Amino acid sequence: MAAESQNSTWARWLLWLILGEFVMIAVLTPMLGRDALDWLTRVERQWSLAELGLNATLWIEKSGFGAYATIFRDTGVERNVYEFFLPTQDKIVESRGLEALGANLYFPMVKAGLDAVFGSLQRLFVRLAAVVLWLPVVPLFLVPAVLDGMMNWRRKQYTFDYPSPLVHGYAAATAKWLLVGLPMALLLPVPIPPLLAPFFFIAVSLLLMLVASHTMKRI
Repeated sequence: MAAESQNSTWARWLLWLILGEFVMIAVLTPMLGRDALDWLTRVERQWSLAELGLNATLWIEKSGFGAYATIFRDTGVERNVYEFFLPTQDKIVESRGLEALGANLYFPMVKAGLDAVFGSLQRLFVRLAAVVLWLPVVPLFLVPAVLDGMMNWRRKQYTFDYPSPLVHGYAAATAKWLLVGLPMALLLPVPIPPLLAPFFFIAVSLLLMLVASHTMKRI
């Protein structure tokens, strides 16, 4: 019963996070306008050039935009979504007497929302590429951290040093929230430094070290 209640709580919080993210993308980002997305892209590119260099920045943007184009443009998803919500020029001409319906308010607002959604998805793939850039070096601090935690756990089996269930629980919960929150954070309409990814992996490694170190002596 306790496990089912905990899983239900996690699912409820995750649902609220997803709904909040959707509201932020679909409502807040269109209010900021396309200029805000262009400014965000420009700031993140400048940070990437200053912190990672030209070659890494080119790889990140090429990989991110290439993945977006493969998934949404080459498959026709982006075009079909625009055509579903927005009338084409031929349909406007055919609808005699209703050509101006929604032309001044509704359809521009819908187009701004779609531009915001797909613009945010473009930034998501570019930011994911910036995260993938650091994956080859993740084992360098993840493996030692987990091994150190396991060695401490093994040492506690033969001493009077007891693991802390509180530390174990909070460390595990924080690691889960970080892993769940990373994709959502990458969709936020605010500039994200490219060096955030290595600090994220270091934080997760330290949390997993605490989880391993404070696991119960008998499993």
